[in-house]
Amino acid sequence: MNLAKKSPFYIGLIIILLVLMPLFAGKYTVTTFIRIIYFGFLSMSMGYLIGQGGLISLTQTAFFGLAGYVIGLMNIDHGIIFPWPDLTAFVVVFAIALFFGLIAMKTEKIVFMMITLAFGQIVWAFATQNTSIMHGWSGIRGIRPYVLYGVNFNDTTNFYWAALTLFLLGLFLLWRIVNSHFGLILNGIRENPRRMAALGYPVYWIKLVAFLISSMYATMGGVLACYNTGIIMPTTLQLSRSIWVLLTVILGGSTYFWGPVVGVVTAISLDVFISSATERYNMVIGILFLVIVLFSPTGILGMIDAVRKGQKLKFITKIFSTEKRKTD
Repeated sequence: MNLAKKSPFYIGLIIILLVLMPLFAGKYTVTTFIRIIYFGFLSMSMGYLIGQGGLISLTQTAFFGLAGYVIGLMNIDHGIIFPWPDLTAFVVVFAIALFFGLIAMKTEKIVFMMITLAFGQIVWAFATQNTSIMHGWSGIRGIRPYVLYGVNFNDTTNFYWAALTLFLLGLFLLWRIVNSHFGLILNGIRENPRRMAALGYPVYWIKLVAFLISSMYATMGGVLACYNTGIIMPTTLQLSRSIWVLLTVILGGSTYFWGPVVGVVTAISLDVFISSATERYNMVIGILFLVIVLFSPTGILGMIDAVRKGQKLKFITKIFSTEKRKTD
C-alpha cells in the first residue's frame, strides 16, 4: 500500500489524537495548540494566495488584526454581545478587502506585494496613532469568550474543541476550493494569466475572489486570537508578524496544500522548545529557518517528498557534487 492510500488513515488518526488531546495533555500544551490553530488560519490565508494564485500578500495580518479590533470595540467599548461583534468583524474585513482588492488586483508580482505591504503599514500606523478609537499602543483589553447554550468557552478545553472544529471545517472547505474548477482556473492564472484571459476567463475577478476568500481565513484566525489572548494591540498588525507568517508558508512548503499548517506547527514548536532552553531562541530559530529555506526551497514537505521518492536533495548535491574542470 503506497503513501497516497494511507493518507486518509493518517489524517483520521491525527484528528482523533487532536480531539482527545485535552484528556491526556496539560493546559499549556492545549493552549499552544490553540495558538497553532489561529495562526494556522492566518498562514493558510497567505499560503492559499501564494500556492494557488502566485500572489504574495503582506496585508493578511492587517485583516487578522482588524477582526480583533472590531470585536474589541463592539464588545468592550459598546457592550454588544455575541454574535454581532463576530459577524460584524467578517462583514467589515470583507468590505475593506473588497475595496483594497479592487485596487491591488490591477497590479502584479512585486508591485502587488509592495502595495499590500503599504496597506498593512497604513492600518498599523492608524492603530498606533489613533487613541480615541483604536486606543493607541495600549490596545483593547478584557476580550473574553462567551457562555453559549450552557457551554463556557472561557474554559480552555471547550475553547480548544470549538477552535479545532472550526479549523477542521476550514481545512476541508479550502481543500474543496483548491480541488474545484475554480481552483483549477486559478492555477492556470498563476501559470499564464495572459493565456487564461485569451481563453475568455475574467482573470481580474477570479483573483479578486481568491483574495476575498483568503481575507476570510485571516479574519477567522483574528477572531479566535483575540478571544484566546483577551487583547488586541498594534503589535498584532506590525510588519514583523507578516514576515513571520510568510516564513511559515515557505518553511512548510508554499506549493503544498498542507505547507502552511506544517510550517506553523514547526515554527511554534521550535519557539516553545528552544525558548525554554536559551534566551537567544529568536537567533537559533532564524538560523534554522535560513538553513531549511536555503537547502530546501520547497520547504519541509518538499524535503520529505524528495526523500520519499528517493531523489537527492538539492543541498546534498550542492555540497558533495564535484565537477572536474577542463584543462587546456
